[in-house]
Amino acid sequence: MHAAYTDDPAIEALRGFAALFVVLIHYIHFLTPEPGLWAFASTGVNLFFVISGFVFAPYLAGRPLQLTAFFIRRLFRMYPLYLCALLVYVALKPAGADAWAPIPSHLFMAHTLQSVAIASYYNAAFWSLPPELEFYLLLPLLAPLCRRLGLGVLVAGALATHLLLVALADPAQPGVTARVIATIHVPGLLIEFLLGALAWRLAARRTSPWSRGGLLALAALALALALLMFGLQRPGASLATGRAALWLGGNIGLVAAAGYTLLVAALAGAPLFRAPRWQPLCLWAGRLSYGIYLFHNAAPQWLKHLLPGWSGLPALLACLALTLLVAWLAHLLIESPARRLGRRLAARWVAPPQNTTIAAHRHLPATAPHTPQAPAGPTPPH
Repeated sequence: MHAAYTDDPAIEALRGFAALFVVLIHYIHFLTPEPGLWAFASTGVNLFFVISGFVFAPYLAGRPLQLTAFFIRRLFRMYPLYLCALLVYVALKPAGADAWAPIPSHLFMAHTLQSVAIASYYNAAFWSLPPELEFYLLLPLLAPLCRRLGLGVLVAGALATHLLLVALADPAQPGVTARVIATIHVPGLLIEFLLGALAWRLAARRTSPWSRGGLLALAALALALALLMFGLQRPGASLATGRAALWLGGNIGLVAAAGYTLLVAALAGAPLFRAPRWQPLCLWAGRLSYGIYLFHNAAPQWLKHLLPGWSGLPALLACLALTLLVAWLAHLLIESPARRLGRRLAARWVAPPQNTTIAAHRHLPATAPHTPQAPAGPTPPH
């Protein structure tokens, strides 16, 4: 199986949905002081991880990986807009020495290795960028391992690691420990990226519209289970204390990721998203998703200065409009030019095809008409 997805509107729409889902959890306070089950929207980050695994799955299946070119593209895809966002949040901090102290750790994306206070000092959403970067760095190792051992073995190993980290959680040892750090980095989250690769395989093996419907039904069941688990570990629930709460809380993201895996596999390449009335909107949502994710927590701070008396639904809508505007401008002025520059620089390092490379892939079957085609760029980190 050697296929790729090129700007699939369904995948782009899911990117946009993931970004807006995360925005919801940070904006719901405009409507209610207690988010309740609305806080489940935080699993939009898990959807981002699954999409990342889906996008890069062709490399695990045998697509040649030019290391230098690959890392140049990833750098220019991820870092310029992140740096711009970091500067924005630094500027929003009150003047003083403390506003500058955590900058070095954020510049090197090491802000989630120390404390919760530092990890969320500028923007709580920045926590998901280090594991995304780690997945990029690990991909050159994962690709040959996947071809040698098979995706199933990698998924099993990553799942066992995740479950072990959850099992080692100790309610008597709160705070940031080595186990907690491992849980929010690749050791604990690799399974979600690999589930995305599994979604790519499932999408490529769909044989009929019925299989798409079956995947959607299973996705709904998995996401309903994740929502139930989320509710059971909320304060006041019967399982909200002790190890039961730790086990539920530690696996909500995994179960949600499983549901999103089935959802992505079902919707990838769906003709509905290619309809003339929907395709431009889907592509637009995907292109702005990274900017939405990075800048949405700045909008409420801007609103306090621009319209200090606003609250409730008007404030929520104003922040959403402001976020979309900033994300669109950032895409036009920073993100898109940086990606083009990265592609040009990477093209200088791409070696011409060799006969040995061609021969090595002759065993791969021809791409079926419905098989997804991979985007040139990576999924936006969350």
